[in-house]
Amino acid sequence: MSNKFYIKSLEKIKKGKLAEAILFLDKAIEEEPTNAIYYSERGVCFLNTEQYGKALGDMNTSVKLDPDYAYRYASRGFVKDRMGDTKGGIADYEIAVKLDPEDSIAYNNLGLLQEKLGYQKSSKRNFAVADEIADGEVKEEQETKSSLPPITPNALETKKTVFSIIKNVFTNSSTRKEFVTFIKNGFKIE
Repeated sequence: MSNKFYIKSLEKIKKGKLAEAILFLDKAIEEEPTNAIYYSERGVCFLNTEQYGKALGDMNTSVKLDPDYAYRYASRGFVKDRMGDTKGGIADYEIAVKLDPEDSIAYNNLGLLQEKLGYQKSSKRNFAVADEIADGEVKEEQETKSSLPPITPNALETKKTVFSIIKNVFTNSSTRKEFVTFIKNGFKIE
């Protein structure tokens, strides 16, 4: 993504200047009106500035543009719940876990919303799936660590596996922002 307005919006988001970020995202969308990421990011900005109707509108557009990406439904489910539509949030999280059955966060959030409405059996089942996936990720991380050479003082100081980092670039907005900053800085860690 080389859209200069999108890059500027990420800088503003990092500084907590969400109103300015929204303006840059407006311009990014004018240049690339079919980019689901821009709508999703602007939707998050609207959510964090309590402009819930606009947040939902952007999340709806993001889902329409990228209907096969679980994160779009999970994001919209979060917004719907925040707006008081917990059943709508559950429906979106159910789609998210069907699209990405390895997303422990979506299962956990689905369980939270089900618990909120008193669906104890369903919520416990989804919490168990989330825990099972998370435990598998921890085991995978431990296995990867044991097969890697020892970390030297010059090595990257992180405990995450390459898989988890890559997954987080696509599923976690703060990791995605860090990654974009990393690329902008010429592949240097700040």
